[in-house]
Amino acid sequence: MTTQGQPTSDYRQRLIDALAVVVARDGYGGAKIQDVVREAKVSLRTFYAEFPNKEECFLALYEQVTTFLLERLRRSITFEGPWREEMEKGFVAHFEILQSVPRVTYAMVVELATLSDNARRIRQSATDRLVDVICEQVEEGRRRYPEIPSRAVSPMMARALMGGVFEMTVDVVIREEWHRLPELIEVSTDLMWSVVTNVESPAGLDARATANTPNSGVIDPEAPVEAGVRR
Repeated sequence: MTTQGQPTSDYRQRLIDALAVVVARDGYGGAKIQDVVREAKVSLRTFYAEFPNKEECFLALYEQVTTFLLERLRRSITFEGPWREEMEKGFVAHFEILQSVPRVTYAMVVELATLSDNARRIRQSATDRLVDVICEQVEEGRRRYPEIPSRAVSPMMARALMGGVFEMTVDVVIREEWHRLPELIEVSTDLMWSVVTNVESPAGLDARATANTPNSGVIDPEAPVEAGVRR
């Protein structure tokens, strides 16, 4: 039962929090609005005054969780240790949260993709925000660790990288092998590290240029084989 004079925004947040509890217990498919209002201690009328249906309440929860994840990611990377270890901290924070609420994670990773066009747009917006954070963090790392050869990560590259991480996550989540999520930390870190530091040093470029210069004394591996010369 609702309380007279209570701010509407408080009702909304209570319903979002209640849905998180119910989904964590019963999954998204098993979550019923009656259970949500019971958990939130509000009336059914209050629910429909805030949300037209369960999906919209879930999308509000999804956006809040996404914001929390991004803030946790930013806070976890301090650039006080070796750069690769700092990257790893971000993935540790990410997968720890996913592992802590398995049914909510399943709903957000798997079931969200089966919902409305609006749900897909919100998911796309969340991906865009994550891509922005990744690009920002890589640029800050390049500024903090100038001695490490690195390259900027474009939004498209960041999206491809996170797409790979997401597919690995989906595989684990669909199988409900929650104990395997921590295994993805090192794999994801290796993937990002290899992308960011896959840079040919100036010395390497100079060597290649020299090898392709006539009369350099260095055999060009793509030059035609002269008679009597074996490689």
